[in-house]
Amino acid sequence: MLNDEMCRHGKFLFRYRSYIPLILVPLGILQLSTYKAYVGGMHDYDQIWDFACLGLAFIGSAVRFITIGYAQSGTSGRNTADGQVADALNTKGMYSLVRHPLYVGNIIMYAAALLFTKSLWFALAGSLALVLYYERIIATEEQYLRSKFGVALEEWSRKTPCLIPRLRGWVRPTLRFSFRAGVRSEFYSIVAIIAVLYVMDSVEHYFVEGRIRADKEWNILLVFAVASFIVFRYLRKHTSILDAKHERIETA
Repeated sequence: MLNDEMCRHGKFLFRYRSYIPLILVPLGILQLSTYKAYVGGMHDYDQIWDFACLGLAFIGSAVRFITIGYAQSGTSGRNTADGQVADALNTKGMYSLVRHPLYVGNIIMYAAALLFTKSLWFALAGSLALVLYYERIIATEEQYLRSKFGVALEEWSRKTPCLIPRLRGWVRPTLRFSFRAGVRSEFYSIVAIIAVLYVMDSVEHYFVEGRIRADKEWNILLVFAVASFIVFRYLRKHTSILDAKHERIETA
């Protein structure tokens, strides 16, 4: 059956879901190689577009940050090698608006990188590929969740859309928001966003100006991102500062 085939594909894609979409980066660089002038013919206009894309990427990261901050421990993780993990079924917070908010955040972030190429057709084609990609992962995840939560999953699925969030119906989470959990999980995303867009900005300058360089603002952002990565990586690996267990308190 088609759903079984999608699930088989999804198992492989799930395992490498943090890396496979990065294939779009060299394709984006190839798209940038076709440009010989900046957007609107001026570098200032081009910068406005670039930072608008960065802002869109941060919106996607914020969706993930809020999702992780309210999610119960043992769910909504970055697990890959160990396969599916779900100690509970998340149905509140961001999960009351859409069933897969983490993937919504991912699609927004990747769409920002696709739009950075200044090609709407490339952004649309890439976004469609992402939706088809995540569709297979979702089929695998929901098959697993159905085996664990059965009727509860069916009831939640009937009233909650898969990838297009509804604008009303927010259900207050039972857990207090954990800033530490959000930071612990999502500092990787922020660093990756800045690094990818920095590379694309440098490459764009090369094809337009004939030299590899990045604007001063991007250099500052890259230094900030690298410094943040070193600090938060150390805190995560060698301290308990980002341990969110004591923040996981049920609200009244």
